Amino acid sequence: MKKIFITLFFTFLLVFVKNVSAVRPVQIFRNEVKPTIQAIKEEVKPTISAIKEQTREEIKLRISINPSASPKEIRNEVREQNKGLLDQIKNQVKEKLQALRYNTRVTGKITEIGENYIKVSDNNDGKVYQVNITEKTQLRRHFWGKSSLAEFSVGDEVNVIGRYNNEEKTTIDAILIRNKSIQKRWGVFFGEVKAKNSDNFVIKTINRGELTVYFGSAKFVDNSGNESNYNNISVGARVRVKGVWDKDLKKLIEVDEVKIFNKKISLTPKLTETENK
Repeated sequence: MKKIFITLFFTFLLVFVKNVSAVRPVQIFRNEVKPTIQAIKEEVKPTISAIKEQTREEIKLRISINPSASPKEIRNEVREQNKGLLDQIKNQVKEKLQALRYNTRVTGKITEIGENYIKVSDNNDGKVYQVNITEKTQLRRHFWGKSSLAEFSVGDEVNVIGRYNNEEKTTIDAILIRNKSIQKRWGVFFGEVKAKNSDNFVIKTINRGELTVYFGSAKFVDNSGNESNYNNISVGARVRVKGVWDKDLKKLIEVDEVKIFNKKISLTPKLTETENK
């Protein structure tokens, strides 16, 4: 049974890696699949042990009843009878491994977000797919950090790996959704406030251009680290923001902290009176 399981696993692994290598490194895939494979293995262990124990007991019983018979023939006969049970387990394992595989991969932009699904427009032909999100779906950021549907936005670019669940091939049950627009969870951004709105403000950064900051329940502090609030931010002030960067939509979400600098920091040195002369 161990040889059967190993053969099935590596056959599955080779096929999967061949298809997914362009999207994700092999090592990351192995790390993701390994716990599931181990769980399947642990699940069938009790049944395999019971079959082995039953086989041993039956061999002993038959030998004791018919001492003149060949022990080897008895063992072969009993094992052949139990082969059907082992084949059933083999098929069960095969079906579970098959369920981990996928038959479609889509890259496109999110056009709609629902409670447990997103709709994605394929970059190649514009075809729109409904992508179902289940308890088994993995949601990841650009650099493979864990994500959540709450971080996703219409317009984000995503990679989808999954299985079609209808003949028209318009609906996908997702195994993995990677949001390429979300770069990192706790990025730190410095900028000058350009506009203030009721639930967000806009900052101009040096390297990232203008970003819209959705501060939510973020903590506000002043230059000394004392508690502050959104009302103390003024247009032209410099701030430091910690949050999740959505590259495509140019916004920061899940903001953890906003630090307000009391004085503007000039990058141009002031001229002295002597130098003015």
